[in-house]
Amino acid sequence: MKKEQTVAFLDLLAFSNHVRENTQDALLAFTTYLTILETKITDDIVHPPSSYSNPILQDIATRNSVNSFNNFLPFSDSVFISSNDPNLFLKQLGAFVLHCFTFTSRQYQNPEDPSNPSKVVHKFKDNTTLEENWCPTLFRGGIALGEAIPTELMGIVNNKPQKITNLAGKAIVRAVGLESKIKGPRIVFEKDLFDKLDASTKVYTIETEVKGLYELLWTGFKYIPSNGQSEINNFYKLFLPAVNLWKAYNHTPFSEHYFKFVELVVTGTLKVFDENGYKDIAINKVKEIIKLQGLDHKTNQLLNKYSS
Repeated sequence: MKKEQTVAFLDLLAFSNHVRENTQDALLAFTTYLTILETKITDDIVHPPSSYSNPILQDIATRNSVNSFNNFLPFSDSVFISSNDPNLFLKQLGAFVLHCFTFTSRQYQNPEDPSNPSKVVHKFKDNTTLEENWCPTLFRGGIALGEAIPTELMGIVNNKPQKITNLAGKAIVRAVGLESKIKGPRIVFEKDLFDKLDASTKVYTIETEVKGLYELLWTGFKYIPSNGQSEINNFYKLFLPAVNLWKAYNHTPFSEHYFKFVELVVTGTLKVFDENGYKDIAINKVKEIIKLQGLDHKTNQLLNKYSS
């Protein structure tokens, strides 16, 4: 009997739209997530989690690792990732998705052009400039539990036959189907997987507005709980980029996706700090930052997403 697998299907949010605007800029999203993947693989070799004697550092290194990934198979603007360990996998997947976004998110905190936060202008000594769009590397996806069988298929790459690894099975079909059930850069799964999770993993999950569908709060991996309440000061580093992206895309067909991202940043933050005994401190900081961004009218909507 084939061992049960946990499979994630990730799709780059708004990638087709970015391609329509500028293909080369859109392809930078690939560079981002491959850079993150390669860095984590190297870290696993040079400084594996087991090399840390301090339990806290070992836990951080484990969460930031990709050693639970059995397969990482990209195709076009999508990726399939599989694992044997649902608890470790969800934590490492959450950290991976977070780091893919934060790799370029500093640009969105104080954009040169508020109407296009991804616009970057490189200025050189000879007074020439180069303009790029650092499209946000945000994923929407589904995770499913079940059958996922690796297969070797024959393909052709640059006119040469080449074996290509593929995955097939019921978990693949379910993961792909789940991805389209929600809006925004969110990653969802069903109750059978939720029931497999331990308490330390459930901290980073919540039931969605769709009954029976749960969400991985990947924004919560921004924080290191062992650092205590001071970690809440990192909230703005995620919130500001998310708000600036939403403001740029507001009143467009993509507005809802980016507002869901703003909600996700708030919800992930409140859930993690609530679970670690700092709920009131987190709520006060979140309210303060929301007000500073001129979004007082959105305060109840953003906070109620978690409390409802």
